[in-house]
Amino acid sequence: MKTKNKLLKNLYTNSLILSLPGFFSIFLSLFAIPIHLKGLGIDNYGNYLIFHIFLSLSFLLNLGISKTIVISSNRYRDLTKGIAYDGIKFTIIILIIIALIYLFCNYFYLVDLSKYIISNKLFFLGLIISILYLTLEGIMQAYKLFKHLSIFNFFFYSFSLSLPSISILVFKEIDLISLIFFSVLIKLFLIVFLILFLISKGLIKKDNKGKFYKSFLKNSPWLTLNSLFVQLYEMLDKYLIKIFLGSSFMAVYSIPQQLTGKLSILSKGFSAFLLPNISNKKKNLEFFYSVDIFLKYIPLIIFLIFPFYPYLLKFWLGNEYSILVHDLTKIFSLIAIFSCVSHILLTKFEADQLSNVNFRIEVMFLPLFLIALVYMSYANYSLINISLLVLIKEIVLIFFRIYFLKINYKRVQIYFFYLASLIILLFLSFINFKLFYLITIILLLFTFKNVKFNY
Repeated sequence: MKTKNKLLKNLYTNSLILSLPGFFSIFLSLFAIPIHLKGLGIDNYGNYLIFHIFLSLSFLLNLGISKTIVISSNRYRDLTKGIAYDGIKFTIIILIIIALIYLFCNYFYLVDLSKYIISNKLFFLGLIISILYLTLEGIMQAYKLFKHLSIFNFFFYSFSLSLPSISILVFKEIDLISLIFFSVLIKLFLIVFLILFLISKGLIKKDNKGKFYKSFLKNSPWLTLNSLFVQLYEMLDKYLIKIFLGSSFMAVYSIPQQLTGKLSILSKGFSAFLLPNISNKKKNLEFFYSVDIFLKYIPLIIFLIFPFYPYLLKFWLGNEYSILVHDLTKIFSLIAIFSCVSHILLTKFEADQLSNVNFRIEVMFLPLFLIALVYMSYANYSLINISLLVLIKEIVLIFFRIYFLKINYKRVQIYFFYLASLIILLFLSFINFKLFYLITIILLLFTFKNVKFNY
């Protein structure tokens, strides 16, 4: 029991430390988004947001280097400095290749993405910075510098996104490209500071052990393919809405998604702690604790807040509030919950070097999802229908991820029971709110009454 309590304390403490700056980012974005909408309009905000969404391609182009550093360091603790050095070296090679491709395309006018990302130069600079940051983030994670990592993540991802929007209060005539330049500049300063921090701490050192290369060759293809699917699954809906429906619709769709998606700050904090801590463990108690938190407890607490959504959204968005935004927020709440559970499940696949299994799961459903998404966007289906398609995708992926992790049968039954219950509750929230609230409270009481840690 003492060991379990210690594991729980360690899991909660470090995961919350990693997540804490993210909670600050929630309040920052709650303040920044209305300022941007009121100052420059919803179309401007949509274009500003799509630029940062495109920067998420860095997760794909990093080629799994960041996670390979964490996995390798966990297996060869005494060689972490050399693994970090090799990871940076590989990243620089990738950045040089990307820079050469950009210069070649720019010289011959082969590619012009400015229609979607406003500025080719700023986009490629932001992309290079983001790819490098992921590698440096992996080094921090490998050394388990969770407090420092959480602060850097706050400034790199949240502060750089929200501060330019807040600056509209001072620079009322600021244009979109200046906002983007301001955001990229913040990221650049942070990269320089982080590199100096790692060097000053002596966390990087050249060696000739080659442990990173072996792990990179084994894991990179699957990690990269999984990152590709993450891009297609999580980002393509916004790309297509932007293309076929326009920036305003993309903003209406993304604002509820961005608000509810802040829950992933917590799950990513747990994942960042789990990845270097659950490899090669038979019981993985921290993993099971984490799944329970995001599938059983947090969802029911969120559902209790559903009746207050209209008041909160009206207060937050003012004139930009609509019934559509309210309905999308409820749907995206459940999508965010399932996405958090997926983060924890994927961390288990990655820690056990089973990313190839997750790849097979995703490749089975990717064509159907993509075809349906492209068709619905092109045919101008409602944003509600598109969000429900995304929800179905999340449900299917979680179902098969749980199944292929080969968790014991009793626990699988419990997980599937909660999956079904949450789906039913979302449906009831649209057709019978009294019944929804009653069942939510009953399920909540049942869940907390039967809390057990017998794993």
